[in-house]
Amino acid sequence: MRAEETPPDQPIDVLALCRSAAEGDIAALETLIWAHRGRLWGFARRKIGPDWQGVIDPDDILQDAYIDIFTGIARFKAENEDSFYRWATRLIEHRFIDRVRALRRKKRDVAREIQGSPRSVSRHESFLASHLRDTATPSRALRREDAVNALMTCIAKLPDDWRIAVQRVHLDQEPLGAVASDMGRSEDAVRRLVSRAVERLAECMRSASRFLSSHD
Repeated sequence: MRAEETPPDQPIDVLALCRSAAEGDIAALETLIWAHRGRLWGFARRKIGPDWQGVIDPDDILQDAYIDIFTGIARFKAENEDSFYRWATRLIEHRFIDRVRALRRKKRDVAREIQGSPRSVSRHESFLASHLRDTATPSRALRREDAVNALMTCIAKLPDDWRIAVQRVHLDQEPLGAVASDMGRSEDAVRRLVSRAVERLAECMRSASRFLSSHD
């Protein structure tokens, strides 16, 4: 079950964390994201609503927003304890709009997709099971969602080329040749990028166990 409306689960000094994160403290930023994860996922789900349910996954919007958070945190200035949440929800809203526009440009048969069977396992969960099984093997629904949140945070921290390669090859399941062509690299070079990205994600997920273990 998602903690969609709950405030940060542990008492934290949000303003101090925001200041530290803006100064480059990655641990402070991770703590902010972790503390707000349930509210942010709930916001993403509400933005999707019934019209786009089954077409747009809240996890995909959050993944995009987490990347924006990591790249934009240096310019963020918190005015009060709710500033980070409001800023993050604006990023989520922008990413949702981007995905809707992209779907409409492709003239996808939205009605057909909505009527289809919803995905029981997200792309991030599938990636965890296939490539990071030893770093996160949650046994309960709550723990499973926490592992996905940790993975999204880890992906957002990757160098751009690594992140693009692993997202497109493993999450989006795009052909390696197409990804290599778009990135201006050989297929072997992209394979190496993906391999290094998966290794970095495994290290990051092991480090994230400090968050995951809090719900054991």
